[in-house]
Amino acid sequence: MNRWSWLCPWLAIALAAAVFMLFGLTWWSALLAAFLLVCPALLLWGLFIIRQKSDEPAVHTRGMTMNWAAPFYDVYCRAVGLGQGFRGQTLQVAAIRAGEAILDVGCGTGVLTRRAGEAAGPAASAVGIDPGQDMIRVAKENAQRLGSRAAFKVAAIEQLPFENARFDVVLASLMLHHLPPDLKRQGLREVYRVLKPGGRFIVADFYRPANPLWWLVAWPFLFMPTTADNFHGTLPDYFREAGFDPVQGNGRRAGILAFWTAIKPEEKTS
Repeated sequence: MNRWSWLCPWLAIALAAAVFMLFGLTWWSALLAAFLLVCPALLLWGLFIIRQKSDEPAVHTRGMTMNWAAPFYDVYCRAVGLGQGFRGQTLQVAAIRAGEAILDVGCGTGVLTRRAGEAAGPAASAVGIDPGQDMIRVAKENAQRLGSRAAFKVAAIEQLPFENARFDVVLASLMLHHLPPDLKRQGLREVYRVLKPGGRFIVADFYRPANPLWWLVAWPFLFMPTTADNFHGTLPDYFREAGFDPVQGNGRRAGILAFWTAIKPEEKTS
């Protein structure tokens, strides 16, 4: 497990301790501390119950992984407002057309991958990749249970196991903030490589908070290498640096998430 994955639980434990030191043990301080300790409790529970050996091949990445959250990832996403509404907004930005080939990088348990494949119809192909072995195991199990044609494999964005110009659309939903700056750049170059000319890269991720209240929550992430460039607002610059043009913002969600469409230019004809 990447060391930066522990930032959230350690921050939660520190805040809970600070609450008790400042206000003592009262019913409301105990309630607040219990709320703060949900994150580390879920992490420990996830690490405990994924001890079973996965049949999926392992890949190495220096990015953060959410493999420990695989057993409860879908419930967690719904609980924090990243459920069907968020997925639907992402697909609305993607404007997927019938028959398109779709890649979902950092797919987690595959919810967005499956919905994207459904939007593209039976003639389409939808593939999800994630470096988390248990995430992919759960994604495959869910796809089989739901009768989805989406395919899943263990892989990391910085080394995509696909040929050049294979996909019409690549989706990246809340995964770029798991990568340090050099892996972001490498991963974006890989996305550019596997997209067809004129293909679309659809990104939903953290961005500069739209109001001061969010900054009170987000400021610690300015010191975390994987998330700092998100909150400094440099993601669009990374897209352009990788060769995407144009790069267009497509709205916000909850004041802290942003959506982009980045286009791989058509090949020039002489």
